[in-house]
Amino acid sequence: MPSDPIWKRLPFARLGVLVVVLLVAGEQFPLTRLPMYATFGPTADYYYVADATGQPLACAMVFGTSTANVKKMFRARLNALVAPRGADETTATPAERLQAGEELITYLRTTGLAAHAAVPAGPVRLVRVEVRRALTGGFAQTEELLAEK
Repeated sequence: MPSDPIWKRLPFARLGVLVVVLLVAGEQFPLTRLPMYATFGPTADYYYVADATGQPLACAMVFGTSTANVKKMFRARLNALVAPRGADETTATPAERLQAGEELITYLRTTGLAAHAAVPAGPVRLVRVEVRRALTGGFAQTEELLAEK
């Protein structure tokens, strides 16, 4: 007669109990697979950098950073700019958005040139795209030119 407890002798029994518990619990926090994606807001946005003709640039190759970082850098600059008056990015004026965008374009050009990348000589545009659920189903998007320098 073995002296080991039954849970050591039957490892698949432990697995079976775990499967049953998870099936009964379902997709409930903290057992959900992707809790951060449980719900989506009505809008989302992304940013990109384009040349003077509006053709998007490969930020990683041209400026040495990703478009996700471009979004973070713009928002950080904008929030720092409006913070002294007690505002945030949602209440920023068009002039403040323009200033933050131009500062970011200057920074991107500087870092791109320092890395000896092929930074366009002409104007560069910073564009924000907002994607939202359409009332008729599907999605709709709007583009906003934040800065061009």
